[in-house]
Amino acid sequence: MILYNVSTSSGIANFARFLTNTNTTTYSAADLYASVNTYLHYFVNEILEAMDGWDFKGEIGTASLVANQQEYTFPTDILKIKRVEITYDGTNWYTAQPMDINMRANATDTTSIANDFNKTNPYYDAYDNSMFLYPIPDAAVTNGLKIWYEKEATELSAATDEPTFAEAYHKGLSYGAAKDYFQKYGNAKASAMDVELQTLISRMKVFYNRKMQDDSYMVSPSFVDYEYGND
Repeated sequence: MILYNVSTSSGIANFARFLTNTNTTTYSAADLYASVNTYLHYFVNEILEAMDGWDFKGEIGTASLVANQQEYTFPTDILKIKRVEITYDGTNWYTAQPMDINMRANATDTTSIANDFNKTNPYYDAYDNSMFLYPIPDAAVTNGLKIWYEKEATELSAATDEPTFAEAYHKGLSYGAAKDYFQKYGNAKASAMDVELQTLISRMKVFYNRKMQDDSYMVSPSFVDYEYGND
C-alpha cells in the first residue's frame, strides 16, 4: 500500500482515517504521518529480530583505510551490524571480531595496540557512530574495510511512498496510527486497534522467520529399534 491515495481508500493514511472516522482536518497529515513512520521503524525492528537468513534490509558498505587512522564512520543508514572484514594489504581479507574497550586491560596508545593485535586477527569496537580498528592500519588501502549491515527504514513522506516489507502487513501501520489517535482522546477503541496490530505483527514475524524455504532440514526418527546382542 502506498502512503496516500488521492482517488481511492487503498492508502495507509486513507485506511487509518477510515478506522478513526477522521479527515485531514481532524487527523492532520503531519500527525498521521509521524505516527505511521514511528510504526514503520517498529515493524522493521520486529522483522529483523524474527527473520531467518534472508536479509530483509541487507546492505554492504565499503571504506578505504587511511594510514594511521583508527576511527571509521558507519554508514548513515546503519541499524544493525552483521559482519565486518578488513584487508590491511589489499589482498588478504580477515573477519574482524567485535570487542568492547572495557574488555581491554592494557593501555590504548598506538604502541600498545600494535603490540597486542595483529592483522590476521583484527577486532573492531563500535562506539557511537564509528568503529575503531585493532590493529590500526599502517598503510592506505582502497576499499579495505567492508561492512555487512541491516539499514534503517526510509520514512514515508511522498504520497506514493511504500514500505519495503511484504504488502500483506502494510495495514499494520494504519492500525498503529489509529491506536495512537484513540489513545490521545482516551477512546476505548485503542485496545481494539492494539489487538489488530499485535495480531498482524505476530503473523508477520512468522512469515519472516521462515521466508527462506530452501534451507536444509534433518528429519530424525521418533522411534529407534535397538538390537541387543546375546549374552
